[in-house]
Amino acid sequence: MKLRTILDEGKKLLSKNKIEDPDFDATEILLNLLDMDMARFLFECDDEMEDKYDKRTISNIISEFDNLISIRAEHFPLQYITCETYFCGLKFYIDRNVLIPRQDTEILVEKVIADNQDKNKSILDMCTGSGCIAVSLATIGNYKTVVGTDISNDALDIAAKNADELVPNNVLDDEMNQQIYFLQSDMFDNFHKLKEKLGIETFDIITANPPYIKSGDIKSLQKEVKDYEPVIALDGDKDGLKYYKLIAKGAKEYLNADGKLYLEIGFDQANDVKKIFEKLGYTHIETIKDLGGNDRVIIFTI
Repeated sequence: MKLRTILDEGKKLLSKNKIEDPDFDATEILLNLLDMDMARFLFECDDEMEDKYDKRTISNIISEFDNLISIRAEHFPLQYITCETYFCGLKFYIDRNVLIPRQDTEILVEKVIADNQDKNKSILDMCTGSGCIAVSLATIGNYKTVVGTDISNDALDIAAKNADELVPNNVLDDEMNQQIYFLQSDMFDNFHKLKEKLGIETFDIITANPPYIKSGDIKSLQKEVKDYEPVIALDGDKDGLKYYKLIAKGAKEYLNADGKLYLEIGFDQANDVKKIFEKLGYTHIETIKDLGGNDRVIIFTI
């Protein structure tokens, strides 16, 4: 038995079940299972497994790989199987408690860093989920203070795990030496604790990738999304705009003078979101398109 033979069988099953990229997914599952990089796999894939492993180990590898392939064949997301994904070049731990970070969201991080060269900026990331935005801004942007908030304690546990792994010199058990902090809050409800805990009342920048899918549209999403990603991280209410309205209403109290809001939006929401914020006195600065040419990030100031 060869590793290549095992892999080929996995590819066939995924292809039969109409997985979008069966070759990539099967390969990632096998490499993750074996804790092996591609270079080593290519070197060993045509070797006889019996020359390297005992029969029990071979049986366990085949059994576990077949099980994981069967799970992926049900359109369970690859990232939840491997418990990892890359965002802004960083490897994040994820599970079903958080939305899978998308490449389009990297545009928001890149724009914040490009616009704000002063590393003493304080940043608040709402609806932080896995912490992909907050951790990337702390790690790549190297901003002095980054706070991530989310309604889900399970999500915050994952965000803290990612911060512990990825943010250099971040001492999670010593608040005085932390660069990044996390707070459980349903939007702005617990923000008074920021002053009590950190002595922070306002921020230079607020970022957010809030739930923005219309409730009625969720059923039409890709199976991997609608069946397995947390609905709480997707559902933006009937019009998809619930959380933009809440952010617009509450953000002024927590933004410094000339502070900026960087928000991810749905491809068709730019005009609606702009109206919400301008009605409450915000000034629209810019709307940024993603690589597909769709509106993706919108920026406001007060």
